[in-house]
Amino acid sequence: MDLGFLRPLYESGAPVASVHLDTSRGNRDADKEIELRWRHLREELTTLGTDEATLNVLEEAVGGGDSQAFGTHGQSLFASEGRLLSSHTLTEPPRQDRATWSPVPDVLPVAVDRGRHQPFVLVALDRVNAHVTAYPAYPNRGPASERDVTGDSLHGIDVMSRGGPGNLGGYNGRFPGKSVAQDMWRDNTAKVAQHVRDAVAEVDAAVIFVGGDQEAISYLRDNLCERRVDVPILLVAGGRGGPDAEERLHEAAAEALREFVVQGQEHVAAEYHRKLAHDQAVSGTEPTLPMLSEARVRTLLLGAARDREPQLWGSPTEPILVSSHRGDMDDPESAFRAPASALMLRSAVMSDSGFTELRENGEPSGDSGAILRYASHT
Repeated sequence: MDLGFLRPLYESGAPVASVHLDTSRGNRDADKEIELRWRHLREELTTLGTDEATLNVLEEAVGGGDSQAFGTHGQSLFASEGRLLSSHTLTEPPRQDRATWSPVPDVLPVAVDRGRHQPFVLVALDRVNAHVTAYPAYPNRGPASERDVTGDSLHGIDVMSRGGPGNLGGYNGRFPGKSVAQDMWRDNTAKVAQHVRDAVAEVDAAVIFVGGDQEAISYLRDNLCERRVDVPILLVAGGRGGPDAEERLHEAAAEALREFVVQGQEHVAAEYHRKLAHDQAVSGTEPTLPMLSEARVRTLLLGAARDREPQLWGSPTEPILVSSHRGDMDDPESAFRAPASALMLRSAVMSDSGFTELRENGEPSGDSGAILRYASHT
């Protein structure tokens, strides 16, 4: 996963307040519950020394934006010097409400959540009509966009008549008009393919899910390949044909998305373990730190379980430096301590490293490691 979207959080040289809280809305008391959670976090931030202007701008943002949507979700907010730096809606609530006031933002919950939920496009398709829906990577009150595409039909066109001796009548037979029908269906899916391409670009989709008529889906695949849409196209159950088919389509797409995300994480984990045997990866926090400080990490792997997370040393002037020893900093006198994940992710962001959540048997892990840009000789 590309961490570039986090880079603006490191532009401020002042301390940053990071807030992660449950903003789920499933009952009439949701607003009051969110207010109480925030009040507790505000008290923590006040104790840590957060200035009033920063607290006030956070309070204005709590529960706002896409986190107002009904359902289960969370929110991550970052602010500094009375200015809101960033707001992210989390597709899952944080494991626990949390607030920090530190020289570096606490971004692990955002990175983990972004990696677990990829943007996608969902297509319900038959030979004449299609419904194309684009979903972003974060919870929203609705999809990013919806497009209904209506193509040409065979209504009023006599394509089923015999064409002479040797031609079989009927839908599955041979008849002169059958190629006319197939050409029409191909033209219809060519129109759909352009809308799918636009939807993919709109949300930077990682995958396309398609349900419906098999022959139309085959034509759609061909058209998308011609348009060089380099996104996996996966078939799911359901499609057009009424509420039941559409409900099956959305349920199948949700399950397929979970599997797609897990498979992506497993693919990176498998590569990580292969490269460990050839000195092209390192395992554990201590071996990873010098690799980050030397900008040698291609992909940082961190687990989301932080119960026993150590404190590390960071530099206010050299953001890629991170170590368990103060003396490794460029200016030990100005060095500061912060949670390991916060400093390791800052280093990864500022050295253009990627990120993947590290899991153990499908559950959040507390481990860390890195795939290197080139082999380690240490």
